Amino acid sequence: MDDRLKEVQTTDLTDSRVNHDFVDWLKTKGMNWLLAILLIACAFLGWDWYKRKQIAEKDQAWAELEAATSPAAYQGVATTHKDTGAIAEIAMLQAGDSLLRSVLTGLKPGMTADAEGSALTPEERTTYLEDADGFYEQAGTMAARRGGLPAKPIGMASLFGRAAIAEASGRIGDARTHLEAVITMSEPEFPVFADQARARLANIDAVVASSELPSTTMIHRPSEEGEAYTAPTAEGLLELFDDPANDAGEEPAAP
Repeated sequence: MDDRLKEVQTTDLTDSRVNHDFVDWLKTKGMNWLLAILLIACAFLGWDWYKRKQIAEKDQAWAELEAATSPAAYQGVATTHKDTGAIAEIAMLQAGDSLLRSVLTGLKPGMTADAEGSALTPEERTTYLEDADGFYEQAGTMAARRGGLPAKPIGMASLFGRAAIAEASGRIGDARTHLEAVITMSEPEFPVFADQARARLANIDAVVASSELPSTTMIHRPSEEGEAYTAPTAEGLLELFDDPANDAGEEPAAP
C-alpha cells in the first residue's frame, strides 16, 4: 500500500513539474512560436489569394481579348492587361490582323458588303496599312523586351505581318528585310517558320505583280466620246445565229 501511494505521489509530482515547465515555456517562448505559426499561416493564405487573383486576371484578360472585334478594342485590352502574360502582344497582333483583313476585303472592320459606308476609300486603305504596320511593330517590340524562347513566335508573327503590309504597299525591299529577319529569328528552334519565309521570298515578285491594280490605260474606254452602251435586241441576237454560208449552199427544193 505504501509503495502504491509513493508511486501516485511521484506521478503527481512529475505531472505537476511538466505542467509547470510548459507554463514557463509559454511565458518565455510560447508567444514567439505562436506568432511565428500565425505569420506562416497568414503568408500561406496571402500566397493562395495572390495566385487566385492572378488566375482570375488571366481569365478576365483572355475573355476580353476573345470578345474584342475592333482595333480600338484590341488596343484597350493591350493597355488594360499589359502586365498579364503575353496578352498585350497578342492583342496588338490581332489589331494588325483585323486591319489587314479589311484591306484585303475592302471592307471596314466588323461591317458587311451590303452595309452603307462599309467600303474602304483609297485614303482609308493607306491609313489602315500604316496603322496595321504600327500594331505589328509594337507587338514585335513588346516580344523583344520580354525575351526568351516563348517570345519568338510572337516576334516572327509580327514580322510576317509587316512583310504582308510591305507587299500590299509595294515596298518590296522592306518585305524582303522582314522575311529575312524571320529566318534569322526562327533558327534553330522553329525551322518551319524559316521554310515559310523562304517560300515567300521565292515568290515575292509574283505576289506583288498579281496584287497590282490595272492602270487607267488598261481599262477599256469607248472609241467615241459620249458613246454609250446599248443592249442588243432580240432581233439582233437572232441574226447572229443566221449562217449566210449555209443559206448560200442550200439547194432549192424540187418542183
